[in-house]
Amino acid sequence: MDKRLRSLALLRCFEASARLQSYSAAAEELAITQAAVSQQIRNLEEQLAVQLFAREGRKMRLTKAGLTLFAGVTEAFATLSAAFNGIQTEPVAGVLTVTASPSFCSRWLVPRLWKFSALHPDIVVRALASPQYEELRNSDIDVAIRQGDNFITKVHQEVLLVDPVFPVCSPQIVQQVKLSSPHCICDMQLVEAINPGLFSWRNWFAKAQVEMQPGKLSWIEVTTWEMGINAVLSGHGICLSAVCMVQDMLDNGMLVKPFNIQIEPGLKFSLLFDEESPRIARIQVFKEWLKSQLITDVA
Repeated sequence: MDKRLRSLALLRCFEASARLQSYSAAAEELAITQAAVSQQIRNLEEQLAVQLFAREGRKMRLTKAGLTLFAGVTEAFATLSAAFNGIQTEPVAGVLTVTASPSFCSRWLVPRLWKFSALHPDIVVRALASPQYEELRNSDIDVAIRQGDNFITKVHQEVLLVDPVFPVCSPQIVQQVKLSSPHCICDMQLVEAINPGLFSWRNWFAKAQVEMQPGKLSWIEVTTWEMGINAVLSGHGICLSAVCMVQDMLDNGMLVKPFNIQIEPGLKFSLLFDEESPRIARIQVFKEWLKSQLITDVA
């Protein structure tokens, strides 16, 4: 074997510096110091006994030898990447691990997964309920569905759904309290998630132009949307919910929406995945199904 091929780490540093035309930019991409980049380039030049870069002011210009090596290294790295993809990319069939918040997972995703399985029996979906964001790169998790749309991450993210938020309660409560106007809600037990953010009763009352009197209100605080829904199903007051969490219950009459006053824009749900994942073919199939299912739900 050509002994010069033992210097792949140096060649990687050279390729980044030549492509970005900057030692500092190469250092940032490679997560090392600029001094380390400079040293590695010097080491490579000493091994090859040629000058690869010439300094022009603050810029580094490739020499003729550097241009020749850069062309060869670029082609070689592209060939290696193609080979890696060829052996690492998995087929569509297999296991797909999806994580979502506990409420979205149990109220929307899991009840519909049988439809995905019917269409794609060769893909086994493993659904994980988790309240926090997990790093998707270099992990066993393929897809994350998370509330929000501005995650600090290098993986692909796109908004799946923007869902309005409104009050829901049991039909029995509506008959008992006689909810003739939004003001009547002040006489009910209010169920609210801890740290509700924009989707609080305070914001809904402002939207409904109803003055809150905190000292006279009765509250229950819960940790998840699903817990709030379960509370009102049991006849305990009224809660705020997004459409995706309760659409089936509204359709079958288990819950009612007493007023059309909504907090909008509502809950945002985003889809996140690593575009370089070896399971990308499987991820794309699941992504397309998700989008089609959401369109069906809205229709």
